[in-house]
Amino acid sequence: MSKSQQRKRDLLSAATHVIGAHGISGANIRAVAEQAGISTGSVLYHFESFDKLVIEAVKNVLDEFSTRRRQLIDGIADPRERLRRMITSGIPELISDDLRVIYEVAAVLRDKPEYRASMTLLAERQVGLYQVVIEVGVALGAFRPRGDVEGIATNLVALEDGYGLYLLDPDNWQRERYLANLIQYAQIALDCDLSTNDETPSDTDEEPQ
Repeated sequence: MSKSQQRKRDLLSAATHVIGAHGISGANIRAVAEQAGISTGSVLYHFESFDKLVIEAVKNVLDEFSTRRRQLIDGIADPRERLRRMITSGIPELISDDLRVIYEVAAVLRDKPEYRASMTLLAERQVGLYQVVIEVGVALGAFRPRGDVEGIATNLVALEDGYGLYLLDPDNWQRERYLANLIQYAQIALDCDLSTNDETPSDTDEEPQ
């Protein structure tokens, strides 16, 4: 990687941090330059404008978010574990800079239509990933969908998005509850058991007949 390419990567990372901390409306070239440890003039040397830098930083965040999610389930053979891994990653324990950027972009879509295509693509990728996981599970006999697979996948993403908003309010953050709710929906929608070995009830725990 050339020095110029590395500098651009550093600036994209700095812009991501600034947007996550201050929002898109609060981000400015001076803050990004300070975060990257360079002059404001150097920022514009590598990017045509500050707006171009922000747009590319947002696109980079969305692309990497989708890639990391796909990588989380690579190599996992058990369809139930693949689905659990997807759901768990959709209700994270902490809010990262990347996730803050996604929420910030979602909040300004009405006034900044230039981000709509990227956000639409992000949603489609998440739904598509869930859909593939479910369809593979159906083929292997692990899932028995009680509705349209694409609809179930869309609902899972919508639930993630809804519960994820609480990450922005630490006083109202109940991750275990939200995670349990999402898993419960998946179990009902797919007629499957997503409990781990530790969660599987023993014979003595069976309900009386």
